[in-house]
Amino acid sequence: MTSLKLFGRNLSPYTRRVAIAMTLLDIPHERDYLSVTTDPARGLQINPVGRVPALQLSPDETLIESAAILDYLMELAGPKSLIPARGKARRDCQRLMAIASGVLDKAVGAVYEVRRRPAEKVHEPWRQHLLNQANGGLKALEAAAAQIGPAHPWLLGEEFSLADITLAVTISFLRVMQPDLLADGAYPHLEKLTNACEAMAAFKAHPVETP
Repeated sequence: MTSLKLFGRNLSPYTRRVAIAMTLLDIPHERDYLSVTTDPARGLQINPVGRVPALQLSPDETLIESAAILDYLMELAGPKSLIPARGKARRDCQRLMAIASGVLDKAVGAVYEVRRRPAEKVHEPWRQHLLNQANGGLKALEAAAAQIGPAHPWLLGEEFSLADITLAVTISFLRVMQPDLLADGAYPHLEKLTNACEAMAAFKAHPVETP
């Protein structure tokens, strides 16, 4: 197989979840820690919309968007896939991943509202709307994580999945970029699950970055 190359920094939770999944599945790959903020021209060369992650399969083929990249990787993994093959477990995994990804989208929007605009142009009602949406998703994820216990150590039960990875990279990103969403111990079960994930070797191999 031609060596795969993953573009993007670990500050991007979308990139980080791909890197962690590839490591867990023992899929060999190179890393190119491209920042599309500091090098937007190169970002557009890699991805027509200038975003990361991007996964180069060959000089002639590059996948973009983490969901599409993970779909390819799960196909590559076959029976080792981190998404259940069928049935309710598969739907539950996809649903939890969608909620966590939605929280990320809203939190990133709230961060950009402050960091990418002059202070006098920040639209605070819109930022609060995004944070309210993120909190809605966090409450749903907290309810799911509250079911975790000795006989049910992960979101889907005994099996670790992409839902756990997506949730953990989301919480770790919020700890760095939007800590107010996690203030006052609002989501203890999410914090506990994230700590368990971050203790894993695959997470330590791709540590979360600060800006």
